[in-house]
Amino acid sequence: MQKSKMPIITNPGKVGALFFLVLSIGYGLYAFKIPLTFLSQDETFNARTMPFVLAILGAVFSLLMIILPTMESEEPDSVKDIVQGLDWTRAWQFIVLMVAYGIAITWLGFIISSILFLGIGFYLTGERRIKVMLIASIPLVIGIWLLMSKVLGMYIAPGEIFYMIGVIK
Repeated sequence: MQKSKMPIITNPGKVGALFFLVLSIGYGLYAFKIPLTFLSQDETFNARTMPFVLAILGAVFSLLMIILPTMESEEPDSVKDIVQGLDWTRAWQFIVLMVAYGIAITWLGFIISSILFLGIGFYLTGERRIKVMLIASIPLVIGIWLLMSKVLGMYIAPGEIFYMIGVIK
């Protein structure tokens, strides 16, 4: 009698999708712990809305990537073959960049830290044209800031450094 092998995902895209599925589910569960003020509990759009939407979208797209067939004809032999071919140095650079962004956003504010984050992220992915990095990051960050602060009415702190140097009182 032959033992049946458990199917294992060996496609790099599907392994990544499985990782993001777990990440999205964890992110969605963590969103329940976001505290809400008394007035914002009954609002349609509050501090939990975007994390829930992102978690649901991440889970749906991850599931689609896992379920739908791939276009690749050659399958790797094992998970070990998949992870050996990945650029781990760049992955760690992005993790450090995300941690630095989380620290910088408090001190530099949303606009400056987000522009720096995107610019450095573009550089890490191989983009070297300063003009392209600025044209891609500045309008995006300004647009998101306008949407969040002016359209949705959310307060976004300008950054501690502006209080320290006396620009904002």
